[in-house]
Amino acid sequence: AAAHKLMAERHPGLLTVIVPRHPHRGPELVAALSATGLSVARRSDDPTLSTSPDIYVADTLGELGLFYRLAPVAFVGGSLVDHGGQNPIEPVELGAAILHGPHVQNFADVYAALDELAPGSCVADARTLADSASALIADAGARETSVASARAALSPFRGALDRTMLALRPTFAPPAKPPVVPVGLEPARS
Repeated sequence: AAAHKLMAERHPGLLTVIVPRHPHRGPELVAALSATGLSVARRSDDPTLSTSPDIYVADTLGELGLFYRLAPVAFVGGSLVDHGGQNPIEPVELGAAILHGPHVQNFADVYAALDELAPGSCVADARTLADSASALIADAGARETSVASARAALSPFRGALDRTMLALRPTFAPPAKPPVVPVGLEPARS
């Protein structure tokens, strides 16, 4: 809420989308955000976004990729507090410039690579989140550079699915079929 208010001063009409990790928290988030004076809509109540809220709580399942594709900038949550952070790979792969807080121990190697090749993505509080996100929103070139740098940083982490499938292949391989012997050429019997 604090970051949105700071950013809305610079970007009139700004829509902040919050996708809670646990959709059942939607009503709780709406109540907390509404208490700050912001107008809030909930996707489960208003899937067509018929209003023009300040914040849209996307409390549904299976749509995170949609919002990453739509958002020019994504703050990957669970990282401003000592929660451990969420996986940043999907937003980067879907074209969002990402920002995160300092608490990223759940994906430490990934974030270390990101911070090395895409510096400036770590923010400490609502003010730096608002400043960094505003700068990326305002500058398409900086946003594209950020996404390209993040994608390059993530290249060593790609291919997990292919490696997993290769490792599982022997487990799921069909049983070997006995050789087909043409009729009339059966082995002699004694």
